[in-house]
Amino acid sequence: MFKQALVLAVCSIWVTACTTTSTPDPRFPVTPEPVIPAQVVLSTQKVLNLEDTMWQLVALTRGVNANQIQDGAFLNFQSVNSRIKGSTGCNRLMGGYKAQGEFIKLTEIASTKIFCPSGGIVQEALFIEALNDTRGWRIENKHLFLLDEKGDKVAVFEER
Repeated sequence: MFKQALVLAVCSIWVTACTTTSTPDPRFPVTPEPVIPAQVVLSTQKVLNLEDTMWQLVALTRGVNANQIQDGAFLNFQSVNSRIKGSTGCNRLMGGYKAQGEFIKLTEIASTKIFCPSGGIVQEALFIEALNDTRGWRIENKHLFLLDEKGDKVAVFEER
């Protein structure tokens, strides 16, 4: 009988404690959740215009023949996995990227190592150097500009 009375007392205290409402502590104000008006439609479109687009390299700003780009050099920013893929004009190119607003950092840049004829190896080295130095981006008139930490152009691409 004593056990039953004890269990009943504990249960009634527990039920009372669970059903009582406490007064909010004024030292810790509760911020209400924001209410989104019914007429606002949340966008599901990608945030970055540079993603999922084929960008063909048209200029590297460093080097003697910066505007003489061999065909086939391109870059594609894949939104699904935050990876880049492309070509240096000779070898395949891959890596990752992290972007926030106009800031971007390309990471883990690598390429295959097939022999590149004449100027291809120079272009490849300058291209990879530009990608490693990239800290920002902007798009103007279907052209993508990759920028270094000073805001100077390191590479120019054209949308394809």
